[in-house]
Formats: sequence, C-alpha cells, structure tokens
Amino acid sequence: MINFPTIYKPLISYLFLITLISFSLGSTPKEIINIKVTPSKPQAGDTVKVEIMTRSSVSTNSEIRAVLLKPSLGSGEFSLIKDKNKHNVYHGQVILSDDATKGLYAVHAWTGDKDNPTAVGKASFLFGKIIADFLYPSTIDGDNPDHSISQYLQDFREIGGNFLIAHGLIGRKAHFPSKICKTDIAPGSPKDIVEAILRHGDKKGFPVLLSVSWDLTRKSHSKDRMSEIKSIMKELYILYSHHPSLTGFYTYLEGSGTYFAPFLREFCDHVKSLNPGLLSGCAPYVDDPMLAGYIGIIESLDIIIFQGMVMASYRPDNRKKYPIRRVKDFCSLGVGAKYLQNKIALTHVELFGYLENRISKDHSATTYENIYPQILSAATAAGSDGISLFTYSSNIFANSKKKYPEIRRSRQAVADGIKAFDLIWENISKKPNNLTVYFPHSDWVIERWFNYFLPALDAFRNLGIPVDILPYAPPLNEDYPYWPNHANEAVCPRLLKNNKIIILPNISGLKRTDSDWIKDFVEQGGAVIAFGPQIPMARSSSYERKELFGVEEAGTKEHSSIIIKKTAGKRVFSGDQCSFPSVQLPLWKRYKGKVIAGFEDGSPAVIINSYGKGTVVTVALDAATAARQIPELIRDVIDYAMAVCSVTRPADILGTNENVDVAVTKTDNGFRTAVVNHNPHKLEITLKALDVQKGSLTEWYDLISQKKIDDLAGDHLLKISVPGLGFICIEFKQTFVY
Repeated sequence: MINFPTIYKPLISYLFLITLISFSLGSTPKEIINIKVTPSKPQAGDTVKVEIMTRSSVSTNSEIRAVLLKPSLGSGEFSLIKDKNKHNVYHGQVILSDDATKGLYAVHAWTGDKDNPTAVGKASFLFGKIIADFLYPSTIDGDNPDHSISQYLQDFREIGGNFLIAHGLIGRKAHFPSKICKTDIAPGSPKDIVEAILRHGDKKGFPVLLSVSWDLTRKSHSKDRMSEIKSIMKELYILYSHHPSLTGFYTYLEGSGTYFAPFLREFCDHVKSLNPGLLSGCAPYVDDPMLAGYIGIIESLDIIIFQGMVMASYRPDNRKKYPIRRVKDFCSLGVGAKYLQNKIALTHVELFGYLENRISKDHSATTYENIYPQILSAATAAGSDGISLFTYSSNIFANSKKKYPEIRRSRQAVADGIKAFDLIWENISKKPNNLTVYFPHSDWVIERWFNYFLPALDAFRNLGIPVDILPYAPPLNEDYPYWPNHANEAVCPRLLKNNKIIILPNISGLKRTDSDWIKDFVEQGGAVIAFGPQIPMARSSSYERKELFGVEEAGTKEHSSIIIKKTAGKRVFSGDQCSFPSVQLPLWKRYKGKVIAGFEDGSPAVIINSYGKGTVVTVALDAATAARQIPELIRDVIDYAMAVCSVTRPADILGTNENVDVAVTKTDNGFRTAVVNHNPHKLEITLKALDVQKGSLTEWYDLISQKKIDDLAGDHLLKISVPGLGFICIEFKQTFVY
C-alpha cells in the first residue's frame, strides 16, 4: 500500500471523485438526434429548412417531438413531417416574414419524456442580430430566483436584449447541483439558479450559453483544469440538455494571445462531442491581434466576441486609457476573423468603469457619456452579427434594484445606444467594406499593432473612409503552436471574389505566410495600397519588392513637399503642390510604374504599378501623415485602386478627424452613412455624393428624424453638424429620369 503525505490526500480524493463522476456520466450523456438547418443565417422572406435524423440506435417506435424557440417570444411546438422514403428522417420549415422577431432561433428535438429525454437534438440559426448580456447568478436573488430572473429578463427585453451568456456559474460554490464542485444546492432545489435561468429562457425566448470554468471551489493544479472543465460541461449538459434554451457553452477562460488557441480548440471540440448542434463561444482580449486569425480557423468555434477593452484600460494596473473609438477597432478585428468559416461575430461594450470613469464609489457602473458612445462605435463595425454587453445584469440591473438613482441615466444610455445600434446596423453596417487593413503574420505583433496599425486606422477616420480589419489566418495544418510557413490557400480566392482592396500600413517585410498569397492576389486582379515609410520586402522566391511595388530603396532623405505629376482622379491636378514640416524618410527610386506625385527632389512619393492583372499603389508617407497633408490625392488613388476591382465609393465625407467613426453602404439608388462624433464639441462635415446620374432627381433624408433635408448647398453636397458625443444617420437618394 502506498502512503501519501497528509497534505496530498484531499487532492487525491478530489481527483478520484472527478474520475469516478466522469466514468459514471458515461461517454455519451444522451443519445443524439442530428438536426440540420439551411441556411444558417437567413434573410427576411427566406424559408429555413430543418432536417431531423435519428440514429439507428434510437427506437423507430419512439415519437420524435420538437419545439422552436423564437427569440424574445418563447418556445412552441414545431411541426414535423416524416420522410416517406427514409424511416429515420423528419422535415420541418420556418418561414421568416419581414416582421419576424430578430435573434437566434433554436430547434430542440427529443424522444421520451420531455424533462428526461432518451435522445436530444439541437440546432440554431441566426435571423437578424444578437443583443447579448453576461448574466451573473450572483446578481440573482438566491432565495427567490424565479421572481428575480423574471424581472431582469423583462427589463433586458425592454432595451432590446434577446440572448444570454450565463456567466460565473462557479465561484466559492457552484450555483447548480454539482457532484463535482462544492455546492449547497440539492437536485430539484428551487435555489438552482441555472435551472431557473433556462426555464425562463424557454418560456420567454432567450437562448442561453452556459459559461464553463474549471472547479473554482477548490485549488486544482493547472494540468488538471481541462479535465475539470470537460467534466463540468458534461455534467451541465446532462442536467439541462432538456431545455430548448440551452443552445451551447461559453468558455469562462478568456485569453489574450495565440497561446489561447489550442485550449479553445479543445474546449470547442468537447462542446461538439456532447452534441454537434450546440454552439461554442469565447470572448478573448486583443493584446495579441494575431489571436483573431488563429481562432477564426477553429472549425468547432461558433461565436467570437472580441472584448472592447476601453473602460478596462483605465484600471490602476493597466493605464492605457484607450479612446472610445477603439471599440470599433477591437470589434472589427473580431469581425474580420469570422469570414473564413462564416462564424457569428459580436461586438462588445463595457458598462463598468474604473477610477475616474466610475459613477460612484458604491458601485462599478460607468456614465452615460462612456456607455452611449461605446455602443455607437460598436455599431459602425461593419459585418457584425450583433452586440454583447458586459454586463447589464450586474452593472445596471442589479444596481438599479439597490436604488442607486444615478443608475437610471446609465440604463438610459444602454437603451438609447441599442436604439441607435439598431438604426445603424439595420441600415448601414450589416455588410463589410471593400477596403481592408491587413494584419500579417508578425514577430513583434503587439508593438506593430500599437505603433503602425492603430494610427493607420485613425488616418482613415481623418479621410472619412470606413475600413475593415483582416487578421492573418494560418493554414489548418499549421495551427498554433506550430510555426506557420505557408499561406492559407482559402484566403486569396475569397478576397478576390469579394472585391477586397488590401491596405498595408508601414510593413517592413512579409514572410512566406503572406507574401505568397499577396503576390497571387495582385497577379489575379487584386489591388494593394501600401503606405510607408517602410514598404514590405519578401522572400525572393515570392516576389521582388521593386517588381511588385515599383520602387527601390536608395538611402534616406529629408522631404518637405509633394508635387502632383499626373492625375489619378478628379480632385488634384498636375502641378499642384503641398508643403509640410520636414521629415526624414527612406529615399525611393522608381523602378517601374507611373509616378503620380513626387517629392521636391523628384523622387517618387506616390506611384501606381501594374502587376499581372492587378494594381499596387505605393505611398512613401505613413498613412497618418498622408491623410493630413495630401487627403485629396489619397482619395484619388484609393478610388483608382478600387476601380481596378470594379467597385466604387459612393461618397466623400469631408471634415472628419481621428476622433470619429464612420460607416457607409451603397443602396440601389444612392447611399447611407452614419458618422459618430466622439469629440465633446459639434463637428461640421460635408457629405458629397460621388455616383450621381446626370439629370436625376436627388434628395437627402435624415434616418433619425425620418424627415427630408433641404439641399441648400446644391451640387449633391450636404453640409451638416454632427453633435458632440452624438451621431448622424443620413440617406442620399436619387430618382433616375429616363
């Protein structure tokens, strides 16, 4: 017999308990009914087809029953028709009218008893957008959870909420009847808060992800935590899989670097092993921007939420003090990660505050002036599937129950913000932009993100031109922690198909991971715009810099002016000159291509080069300086590059600065735009329609007031004020006269 030291005996007993419980739970918690829904992201007017297939081990005499959970409405019986040719296949459909409720729909099928089924099937599809909250059980009245949850859901639904992440399920104790974690809740207890959340989710139409951590009630070693997470997730699935509102699991662990990717893959794979119809979700930080691309290729991951990190940057040990406009930048990085596998990407805002951003020493909620602009910034992140709030339940609802009067204004900020989010998202920011800032595979990733990329994103704010962010994504077989050596072959065809224009800001070199596909991208008809002062070199086996970008480096020199040599558009003309404070820059020599503008010594400042079927625009200045000093020239060459890809910008937005967020979309007869002003003072801007048919009848329309605006300026120009810490939402329409 082995004698263990006394201090190890509790740990050994606990690990034995974990093993025993995992064994008793079995390898498959319940039989699984496979459900397929098509399409996964339908539009208004679509019919969603549902196919339910039972396994052969499920008795053919078992009755298959199903319910459909409709967001914000509840769950009701879902009619099924048995396939005439296949005894184990059933069909159903959901017809989505224009006025169908928006959010995540969940299909839940079972055999046997409803509350103790013998087989379970789950699937979901997203119609419209998700408005999610992180619900902490600690904010719920443990003695009367039903009443407390009912009040919370009513309040959250009033501001537009339709989705929950039940977070912090394990603290000093588990908030459910766990056999793994320490808890004082017995099975069937009315104090089972997780059961109450899901029961109300079923009834009121709130899909729920259960947040899963390791056993926080004990001090377990890190090497044991993944097995704990899997066991606890399995336990939660067994306890609650009969609830239609249980749509998946979310990882309590958040992570901030590429190291997080292997953990996340294992976590999400385990979610799918319990039931392939369950959703998996995560909300990492953006300390390392490459994490976005690494998690974007995880097949079993469904929901990506990149945290806003703005209010959190004010905490005492992390005084970055990000401006509120960074919400869009962080969210755009997460949205850019979703496209390879069509994941759900949610924007994210923080309702709490530290130090100077805290309303009161009595609680952590932040102010109207911090909440409302965050939501506006998130709304302009093009291509998102909704928004998540961290956290309405604890910072707003719980504090309002404690009768803090100042919370009323913070709650109003959320309500006003979500109303504005609806308007901007529904009318403008659903679709991604063609212009995309690309973040390549990089060694010094964090420094480059702060020093080069964020200033470049602000440069486009100065130009009034919205851009997206595309993070590097490795091939599936070169996932972290293995060093990637090749391009992801799925990236280039997708970008060409979607007419993307790639922007490279001040990148000194590209590895084979990126140089190969960028070379192919341009050769096949793509367009690249590279801003200096560094222009990227590559492996010689990929491309020669002088061949792709048309320039060779020849030392350094001080420059103080730019002279236009040739026109690339209609804004600046040959002979125009711009002077600026002297700056030391690399000296470039033209190797090939057309010099559009030169420095005072004749060396190229802006050059357009043809390569294969595509085009590369090289700007020797950094993006921020170029946007300030030669904005009209930059607009011309951007439009030139876009024309190569057969796309155009619908409008110029003039008068913006770096402290704004902009969203623009084309319509069948014009365009719509939203401009968010994060400055405390009003901003005078000019909207100029670019694509106007001669002789057409035009009008400007305010989407907020739903009133026509008098076109006093004429020439398809609209001069308008954007209120401080507010926004405008404008539509330009033209009626064609034939």
